[in-house]
Amino acid sequence: MKKINSFSSILFLGSLVIFSNQLKAQITITDADMPSSGKNIYTAFDTVTSSISRLGTPASGANVVWNYNFLPTTYTDTDALVNISFTPYASLFPTATVADKIRLAPSAYVTNDLYGTTGYTFYDVTNSSLSIVGETTLSEANGTNYYVTTPFTPAFLQLNLPAHYGDVCGGTSFNNLGSTPLYGIPGADSGKEILTVTYNDTINAYGLLTTPLSGGTTYSVLCQKHYELDQDSVFVHSTTNGWEFLYAYQYKFYQYNWYANEIGYTLATMTMDSTNTKVTAMQWYVGQVTSINEIRQENNTLVYPNPCTNQITFHYNQNNAQNVSVYDITGRELGHTEIKNGSSVFNTSGYSAGVYLYRITDISGSVIDIGKFAVVK
Repeated sequence: MKKINSFSSILFLGSLVIFSNQLKAQITITDADMPSSGKNIYTAFDTVTSSISRLGTPASGANVVWNYNFLPTTYTDTDALVNISFTPYASLFPTATVADKIRLAPSAYVTNDLYGTTGYTFYDVTNSSLSIVGETTLSEANGTNYYVTTPFTPAFLQLNLPAHYGDVCGGTSFNNLGSTPLYGIPGADSGKEILTVTYNDTINAYGLLTTPLSGGTTYSVLCQKHYELDQDSVFVHSTTNGWEFLYAYQYKFYQYNWYANEIGYTLATMTMDSTNTKVTAMQWYVGQVTSINEIRQENNTLVYPNPCTNQITFHYNQNNAQNVSVYDITGRELGHTEIKNGSSVFNTSGYSAGVYLYRITDISGSVIDIGKFAVVK
């Protein structure tokens, strides 16, 4: 996978008074505070403009107070942390120590799993680092589901351990997102995408963070500022010329991750836009549960063709889907349409080439799936 909220000065000063006696020396985050198998992590999200627009770029420095108790919950979800031997892909990621069975959390919302839908993110947790070594993501071709397994080369470093205030890390990782059949591009029978991730991380603050949990729960935390620039290079294949470069597009974002002792997961994550001024989502830890959220286990949205040119189809395999909405990478809604008989077709002929996001909602307006797709021209 923050900001100080834009409360009035009176409320902010009141928060300082409330927490002034709780401030203490910075904590240290170790591998004991990292993800481990056997846990089901329950998290809450806020993606509503009326509330997250009150947030601003998180303050940095020593003994900072961040109070996000006022945020409402848009939806909740569960991450299953499993032993890699429980997955079909353990042999492909020999250095992985734990797998996170989650659905897509695109960068314009929240993240740890940026690049797939249903599948696994494979982590390597040691006493010196937390890294993503690879992912499996669900794809679709000719009405058939299949998984694409992609390693990060080198591993995508998330955190150096033990972690302290002032630590800095960064690098570049590559991820071959695999190939898929293409429709609508003359002479091309398939396409593939190679992702280049350039990132820079700084633990730029420590202090106290209050989340909306149980009316307001306060933790001693370290705050990590994460910058990421993703470049997707798209190639097309033809029987006459083989693989040829088509184009590349970039998108960048900022993220703030708060870590606390004994959570075993990121305590909170704030995702920003490319300017680091607008909040697009906030996520926070709620607790551990004994069963997995059924949304993550049972619901799949098939999106095809992906990449697309003039239209894209959304097919949802449960009967509670009502609408699909499409957004650009900044979170601006471009349109929405009703899902009928489990499917909906969206016209993309007027879209520029790039990455777009979608949300599936039920009749009550609750978000039941999110994901991304690409448009090529």
